[in-house]
Amino acid sequence: MLARALALAADLAITLPSASGSTAIDRMLRQRRPQPGEEDAYDSLRRIRFRLLRITGEASDGSLLLDDMADGGTVRLYDDIIPVLPGLMLAMRLCPIPVTDGFIAVSAVTPLDDSTLAVAQPFIRSGGKGLSNPHRCAEAIYRHVLRHGGLEVPGITDISERLDAAGDFPYGPEDSDLDALAFSWVEGEPTADELALARRMTDAESIIEAVSTGAFARHCGRDDLATGYRKLASVMMETVQRRARSGWGGRVVSLDAVAAEIDRAAAAGECPPVVREWFDDLRRQVRVSSAGSHHDADLNRLIQRIQALRAKTVDQGCTEEEALAAAEKVAELLDRYGLSLSELDLRRQACEGVGIETDRRRTGPIDECVPAVAAYFDCRTWIEKTATGFVRHVFFGLPADVEAAHYLYDLIEIAFATETRHFKTGAVYADLESGERRSGTNSFQIGLAHGIACKLHSMREEREAAMVRSSGRDLVPIKASVVDDELDSLGINFTVKGSRARRTVLSDAYEAGSEAAQRFDIHPGLNHRRGRRPER
Repeated sequence: MLARALALAADLAITLPSASGSTAIDRMLRQRRPQPGEEDAYDSLRRIRFRLLRITGEASDGSLLLDDMADGGTVRLYDDIIPVLPGLMLAMRLCPIPVTDGFIAVSAVTPLDDSTLAVAQPFIRSGGKGLSNPHRCAEAIYRHVLRHGGLEVPGITDISERLDAAGDFPYGPEDSDLDALAFSWVEGEPTADELALARRMTDAESIIEAVSTGAFARHCGRDDLATGYRKLASVMMETVQRRARSGWGGRVVSLDAVAAEIDRAAAAGECPPVVREWFDDLRRQVRVSSAGSHHDADLNRLIQRIQALRAKTVDQGCTEEEALAAAEKVAELLDRYGLSLSELDLRRQACEGVGIETDRRRTGPIDECVPAVAAYFDCRTWIEKTATGFVRHVFFGLPADVEAAHYLYDLIEIAFATETRHFKTGAVYADLESGERRSGTNSFQIGLAHGIACKLHSMREEREAAMVRSSGRDLVPIKASVVDDELDSLGINFTVKGSRARRTVLSDAYEAGSEAAQRFDIHPGLNHRRGRRPER
């Protein structure tokens, strides 16, 4: 009875029309484009209908012949379970088979006795016009059968023999990408492409599905398949932890949240308690060091020094010249540390990420500096929207490089505020009409951003050349390889946007911003005293 109740409830859930009339099947078909050869199948799914039928006999090809009691038509049903019992009345949902006049049943088959037929009768329109409200008719029939019982027909309502055969594992590699990966990993180790696919699929629902299906495979005596699903769940759980360490903010799910969802499902009777046991066992085996857990004393000292510089300069405020001078000083510290390490030591470092929140819902001129900041400190960067709709930047790379990128971003942010205030006290701003001043300020900041980005690009080229001249080593390709390999392990799908359309700026204000970006010497260090600007 419980199995039948669940089957009937599932049938209603996926066919319940929304206020617009669309069902879960309709929404799925709109979201997923058909692959070549799937067009007929999609069309058939759209034509699924609930029918009231009466068996009339068997055709020569073995199909079952039935009359539709609502529209008077004849139906050819291909089914090897329903017995040929002429006069037996049935309620079921049918899907047409493409390029034929046949159908298959895609729901539980419900035999109708006189009392159940009486419940359905009000929905049958006169004159063979079909059912007035097929979904409500199905609800009424299912509710009556579950409350009062219904006609029992061996082979249809008695499913004990099929339940007894549950030791056979019912899933195959064709059922989903997740199942295909698990079956593939039974025989051998995953390929790079398969690992990438598993990481891209990682979310709470997929982790729970992999764990629960693995536990079910073990219950069915398929220890080989259980191992495949365990491998898949382990990769996904590791990916979750790596994402948490990366600073990625896009819908990050925690393993604690996954555990809570498993507990909820177990309490509701939706999964057995053994699923939580499997999850906990796998979680103990997944080991990803947390952000900030460095065992290199020199690296820890370097990060602490950058953090101290950042705190001092942020409190003190700075001009654009001071910001870039500080960036050059930090780059010297990074290069000195990097050159002291072997390539193996560099590759042992675990990449990290830092997310920088803004209070803006749209990008602005300062955001055009971000790629240059990331490139200067050998990081990767991406932009995302937070759950509240604000712009968020992420820097991802080796620990000290990420800390340096965060430091420089903060300095540039302060320099933007400082230089903008200075611009608003100047002659160019004063000569603008009141209606042009907002555009003028924006034009100034665009010029400032372009100038800073160009300067950082030049500084990066000089830095790389100086490093190779002094040591004969180029750290950039090694760092890029480490960062790219670690980024691949996150399984994040990035969307690359095209360049912005050309923008109109006020030329005088833009030039003022460009000049502000040029008025500095990239060679001075941070030797000036607190509160004093270096000579311009």
